[in-house]
Amino acid sequence: MKRFSILVGLAAAAIIFTGCGGGGGGGGGYVPPPDPGPGPGPVQEVLYLDDGAGGLVGIPYFCTSGISDITGPDGDFYFYPGDDCTFDLTGFGGTIYLWDPLYIDYADETGVSGIEYDCWSGTGGWTDIDGYFDYDTDDECTFYL
Repeated sequence: MKRFSILVGLAAAAIIFTGCGGGGGGGGGYVPPPDPGPGPGPVQEVLYLDDGAGGLVGIPYFCTSGISDITGPDGDFYFYPGDDCTFDLTGFGGTIYLWDPLYIDYADETGVSGIEYDCWSGTGGWTDIDGYFDYDTDDECTFYL
């Protein structure tokens, strides 16, 4: 009977200690870190559309981010990185060169090379080292900025 009492006592102790396993209180489980909230959004950038003699003013353009405007007094246009911006070049061309050369520049008039573009006329490619791009008269060209 003594053995039976000891076995019952050991079994009861095992049950009690099993219920007291670690893990702390409070329901446990993973608690995610607090949401930091929205960070700063993307910042608009500016480039310039010019014909080599100065900025082209009043050229309509629209971008996939929703920007829809005309080029400013220096040919400036605004976009967000990753935007696709389409310029309506209706009315350009037909000069002694058969078209006016156009460029995409930085503020210091340094050309922006390597911008991919496509025009409705089928011309396209990447802007040259001086920012030059090819287009046809009354074209619309999309730049992948």
